[in-house]
Amino acid sequence: FENPFSSLFLKSSPHLVNIKMSTTSPFFSPLVVIAIFFLCVTAFGANTIHPDEKKALKDIAKSLGKKDWNFDVDPCSNKPNWVTRPIPKILENNVTCDCSVAGDNFCHVVSIILKGQNLPGTLPPELTRLRYLQIIDLSRNYLNGTIPKQWGSMMNISKIALLGNRLTGSIPAEIANISTLQFLELWNNQMSGNLPPELGNLTQIQTLRISSNNFSGELPATLGKLTTLLVFRIEDNQFSGKIPDYIQNWISLNTLVIQGSGLSGPIPSGISLLRNLTDLRISDLNGSEYAPLPELDKMTSLKTLVLRNCNISGKLYEYLGTITSLKILDLSFNKLSGTIPTTYATMNSSNYIFFTGNLLTGPVPPTWRKNTYVI
Repeated sequence: FENPFSSLFLKSSPHLVNIKMSTTSPFFSPLVVIAIFFLCVTAFGANTIHPDEKKALKDIAKSLGKKDWNFDVDPCSNKPNWVTRPIPKILENNVTCDCSVAGDNFCHVVSIILKGQNLPGTLPPELTRLRYLQIIDLSRNYLNGTIPKQWGSMMNISKIALLGNRLTGSIPAEIANISTLQFLELWNNQMSGNLPPELGNLTQIQTLRISSNNFSGELPATLGKLTTLLVFRIEDNQFSGKIPDYIQNWISLNTLVIQGSGLSGPIPSGISLLRNLTDLRISDLNGSEYAPLPELDKMTSLKTLVLRNCNISGKLYEYLGTITSLKILDLSFNKLSGTIPTTYATMNSSNYIFFTGNLLTGPVPPTWRKNTYVI
């Protein structure tokens, strides 16, 4: 008589080979059988999503209006409907899992990127059931409604990107509970209201981009604590009050864009401390108070400098002509006077220079006529 289980082949694991057992072998014992059974269960359970997360994804799909997820296929299988090559990059359909993040022999969803998928639904509170989720990117869809307050309980999130949707309402204060958040991108929506002071608790935030909404009120003083900021963009909103002095605290900042924001001038002198800026754009400031150009001589890496309609008076600084990295210079619609300094003649690397609507006199440097677009 031969044991029907005398030959066992575990196909699900590349680390296992044919195992032959014989009832006559001294090693064939209940302990060995139990060990092998446990190994089988572990192998067959590896690289599959946790059942609770699969249920959560079904509910998330309903909220989003996502109809092409195939739940007959494991969401962590890297197969079509769950992972699609992003061509072009603005169109992306990817669910990413990590099979080692929890040490429980299951895979867990760590990233959901659904960009340009024509999703018509709402933002799902059920995302909170994905305990290990780190990235949410639902950019360029037709999502409406508000940001769920429940999202504030997601303690591993590093990025929330919801740009290019139809979202309304304000930023919930609970979002500031996500201490791991580094990127918050809400631009090009229909959101409104004041910014919650609690945003100052996002001590790891690097990018805060809320452009092209209807936010109002003054910028909360607590934002001055965001010393890890690299990108701050609030253009095209309805804010009030002056540009706050605390922007000088953002010493790591490389991009500052405050165009058509509703804020008033003058530009704070402390902006000169932001030496790492490569992109500085401020325009259309409210108010009637004029001030000289801020000192920008330490910003030696500037590529784009736009201070358009910012109630700036006085003369052009000579050092601006020595910033060799500068590609775009726009100081139009101010009250700058005097002549263009001779140092500006060397700005051959600049692609565009705009001085329209000022009180400047004298000739234009002849070198500009060859390599520069000047207005």
